[in-house]
Amino acid sequence: MKLIKDRHALKLAIVISFITLIMILAYGFVSWKSWENVQSVTKNTNEAESSLFINLQKDKLSAEKLNEYLVDLKNKRQSCDVIFFISWQKNINARFKKYSEECNKSVEKMNRTIQSIDKIVSFMEFDKELSGEIRTVSDNLSKTRQNDFIAMEKIWTGAKKRLESREGEVGLRKLVMKRVDAILLAVRDLRSANEKKDSDQFTIARDKFTVAINAWIGLQNELTQESQLRIDNLLREF
Repeated sequence: MKLIKDRHALKLAIVISFITLIMILAYGFVSWKSWENVQSVTKNTNEAESSLFINLQKDKLSAEKLNEYLVDLKNKRQSCDVIFFISWQKNINARFKKYSEECNKSVEKMNRTIQSIDKIVSFMEFDKELSGEIRTVSDNLSKTRQNDFIAMEKIWTGAKKRLESREGEVGLRKLVMKRVDAILLAVRDLRSANEKKDSDQFTIARDKFTVAINAWIGLQNELTQESQLRIDNLLREF
């Protein structure tokens, strides 16, 4: 009986040892694959950033093109996280800690790049919207009779409402609203002076209108400069 028990104990010990060995090997394999994946994320992220930098320099940039890059980056974005029973190793192993830090640094940089491109795209779309509004207003004004200030006021009021109804670029939108308000004020002054047949007031209002219109037209150049500045800042991040 004792011999049988000893044999059973030996078999049980062998089975337990075998299972333990399998678990150790499995844990070692999972650990190795996890940290290999972290290194792979770092490599892929850095390569995506390098490729983007090259494309930004050689391509003619537009909102559509930048949107393509944005989608591509978001699709390539990966996580540096490892499963919870592996992650503790970075606290006691300098090599694993380095892998984790390098990966997090790369992913954080990619996230900043994504945010920067997102803002540039938003800005370019607003610029495109404003360009369309400038053309629309110009076309409508060209069809009005001279000194038809009522029609002019309606045209500018319509432009203001359309610009106010959309979202994005809140700060720039407020700036545009101020320019439009200045034009509307000048148009109303022109209308008032015209109705009163007051030539002096009309001259003052006309000068005010000219200044306001020039400021409105100048928005296009201001936005172009701002767009280039944002792109230059993005390139400096690499």
